[in-house]
Amino acid sequence: MKNPLQYSSNTPNYTIDQKNILGISLLLLLALHFTLNYLAHTYYFQNLLERGSPGYWLYITSCFIMALIVYLDKKYFKWSWSFLGFSKPKTWWKDLLVFILTFLAIVLFGKFIRPLIEGIGGRLNIEHLMVLKQNFSGLISALITVWITAAFLEELVFRAFLINSLELLIGRSVWSTMAAVLISSIIFGAIHAYQGITGILTTMGIGLIFGLAFIFNGRRIWPLILVHGIIDTISLITIYNMA
Repeated sequence: MKNPLQYSSNTPNYTIDQKNILGISLLLLLALHFTLNYLAHTYYFQNLLERGSPGYWLYITSCFIMALIVYLDKKYFKWSWSFLGFSKPKTWWKDLLVFILTFLAIVLFGKFIRPLIEGIGGRLNIEHLMVLKQNFSGLISALITVWITAAFLEELVFRAFLINSLELLIGRSVWSTMAAVLISSIIFGAIHAYQGITGILTTMGIGLIFGLAFIFNGRRIWPLILVHGIIDTISLITIYNMA
């Protein structure tokens, strides 16, 4: 049986120049996304969800840049879509099982671990979402945005692209795979620095759950996209229903 902690032995061994190109593109993606995302959520949080806001377009631009860099790397390195997490499962029951277990893991994390984190770092900073309270049109717009930019794009970038790219850079072994999952989780947490220390630690934990699910699901992101989207949908609807 294939070890789920190791990527395919058919994965090419890149030259130093190719690794340099991949490393530079990875650093560029992360630096630009972190900077634009942080500026958008820090200085324009009050109207971030409004399409006329500079913050909204900073955020959309950062997402577009991420998608563009991943696409250009795919073309340059001749990656298949399966390398980026879109392979077709041999049996759908495994993806369904991973979906259920991942969803339960996130729920349990939120119930038992997140309160401990909030005890250290205080309440999660989600002020930019408070405009959704009793705002139905804003809710619909936000749901469309998070399904595209958070559920789909973040799983593509921070799970499939980032974990597989890190493995290509540091080697393929059980330990390098686990290191790649851990590093991707830390980066995922850092990207949410605008939410404060609680946001960083919370998303780091969630990123670790998603990363492990990605590996043990044969590096497919379909179930993760669904879990991510459903969790965000529940959160946004909860905010909408606040008095």
